[in-house]
Amino acid sequence: MTDLRSEYDLLCTELHRLNHAYYVDAQPLASDGAFDRKFQRLLEIEKLSPDWCDASSPSQRVGAAVTSDSGFKKVEHTVPMISIESLFGNDSIIDFEVRVRKGLASETDTQPTFICEPKWDGVSASLIYENGVLTQAISRGDGQFGEDITNNIRAVGGVPLRLFGDKCPAVLEVRGEVMMPIAGFNAMNNALRANGDAVFANPRNATAGTLKRLDPAMVASRPLRFMCYEVVRVVEGERYATHGEAMQAAKDWGFAVSPYSAIVDDAAGMINFHDDIESQRNAIEYEMDGVVYKVDSQLLRDLLGSRARTPRWVCAHKFAPHEETTKLLDILVQVGRTGRLTPRAVLEPVNIGGVTVQHATLHHAAYISELDIKLGDQVIVRRAGDVIPQIVGPIVGVRDGSEREFSFPIQCPECGGEAKDNGEHRFCINIDCPAQLIRRVQYMVSRTALNIDGIGDKAVVQLHGEGLLNSAEQLFNLDYNAIAKLEGWGDKSVDALRDGIAASLEPRLDKFLSSLGIPDVGPETSRVVCAKFNSIDSLLALSAIDSEHAVAQLSEIEGVGKEVAGSLLQFVGSAKNRDAIKAMIGFGLRPQSAELSTDDHKDAVASKVFVLTGALSCSRPEMKALIEAAGGKVTGTLSKKTDYLVAGDKAGSKLSKAQDLGIEVLSEQQIRALLSS
Repeated sequence: MTDLRSEYDLLCTELHRLNHAYYVDAQPLASDGAFDRKFQRLLEIEKLSPDWCDASSPSQRVGAAVTSDSGFKKVEHTVPMISIESLFGNDSIIDFEVRVRKGLASETDTQPTFICEPKWDGVSASLIYENGVLTQAISRGDGQFGEDITNNIRAVGGVPLRLFGDKCPAVLEVRGEVMMPIAGFNAMNNALRANGDAVFANPRNATAGTLKRLDPAMVASRPLRFMCYEVVRVVEGERYATHGEAMQAAKDWGFAVSPYSAIVDDAAGMINFHDDIESQRNAIEYEMDGVVYKVDSQLLRDLLGSRARTPRWVCAHKFAPHEETTKLLDILVQVGRTGRLTPRAVLEPVNIGGVTVQHATLHHAAYISELDIKLGDQVIVRRAGDVIPQIVGPIVGVRDGSEREFSFPIQCPECGGEAKDNGEHRFCINIDCPAQLIRRVQYMVSRTALNIDGIGDKAVVQLHGEGLLNSAEQLFNLDYNAIAKLEGWGDKSVDALRDGIAASLEPRLDKFLSSLGIPDVGPETSRVVCAKFNSIDSLLALSAIDSEHAVAQLSEIEGVGKEVAGSLLQFVGSAKNRDAIKAMIGFGLRPQSAELSTDDHKDAVASKVFVLTGALSCSRPEMKALIEAAGGKVTGTLSKKTDYLVAGDKAGSKLSKAQDLGIEVLSEQQIRALLSS
């Protein structure tokens, strides 16, 4: 019992600390998942030992108390902003329905219906109107007292300063969520980053931090929106019988209300709504962390009443968390086919949304510096849907001094050769680097490039390790007798490899150019370049032209800028690269010129697999519909089967992975050009 009491006391202390950081400082010290686990454990102990629970328990409070030095006036809520019960798993929702029906059975024969709505991940606020005019806005605070944030709320989009219509009550109090759309959040962070300012971890954190500002002009400059979710008080006005009626009235008064809602009869309907919304989670413009179920009837709500902390007529069905807390064990630097050094985080394994995460991409040295992460840090890791896991940031408040700075290598970690910076990335400049060679050949044989059957990534590594594949050109002059003696190779597999190589000896010129793995020169760029330079000799001849003139020629091609032109010229300007191409030709390779036609352009979309990332000028569902109408397929996960990545602004980790996999990257302008051709 002593051990349990100690655990309980520690949980109380820790949850108070986390609440204060989350609600007052707008600087969370743990992921939502970590907090939920601690809170659930607290409830378990209080159920075993109810005498331990008093008014000071975190279970009896909603957030942290308002501090006197916050800059905002402390205000008491007329109707306390109590929290709602968080439930996990379908069985708990079935139990919720049973409890509701059991609680009503002794009071009425009326059967409840339930309204389902998303649980938006923003900042709650209570808005008070007198005679149709906004007079006060109060933050949640600790549920009993909040902060007067009226001036800031006036600057938030979606907040009517005066209600519409002529049926406004004398006094109206509504509650809702102040949120920031994901696209607006990304744009704001980009602007902050460009100015050298600190960025926010997520939209909820950005919203909380903005509402803490004492400058309403700053609030107005940020893309905040208010969405009403409850009518809590009406004086001298109509009292609505159901939540649905109240939300319709709120909409008529000028409030934004959730466009996603449903009325259901039972737990099965609630669970179906939950699963449907969760499947759409990544396409909805605001972040959410679950679904809220409410008894629709106000009369039945009154009959059910409330516990000390939570009403009996409402609960939240949480999604699997997108974020978790874990430890950053190490940072490994990998070498890509173009020599780019890409850091990769090694994490203490953690389950996020049903997937065990052990690694996260860190992009480049500046990104690590921007995150301010150290080896040994407790970090928040985010994984939304099919998005590659990323580190949101460190939990600075729990550092104990044992953490270590990470030094980005100045030499290639694979070959020890010199590494130089080019833009925001660092590259190994040793073209003979074994890591570059392996990944270059892996890309050459891939479906995206020459599509050579009989050899995959593992086989490339094996042949290189055995000294049978020491250059890209050697791929076309393999010692099949030596290969036949290797482990895992038999007559059939050797014959398949020989046949695959033979079938690849007359590739279309643009396919061959793409297979060379030139930085920024993927399949589509290769297609448009080879429409103008339609032989291997004309491409190699660029090396003999004045560089300025050559760049000008290439830049005339739609979709080819100076950076792409520079990459191509640097490649063909290398004597070693020209010799390698000539060697391939000597081994029987015969790239074939091909005129681009309208059908060729259509083939770039039809039956191809696309992944979308970053901010586009239209919504992702709209772009998805355009691609699918042209015969393409859109998925959420990058793989070797992906043909194109369509990258908008701030594409993030998917862009890096696409480049590492050799997947062609298209801008929005390029995909629209293909779709219109």
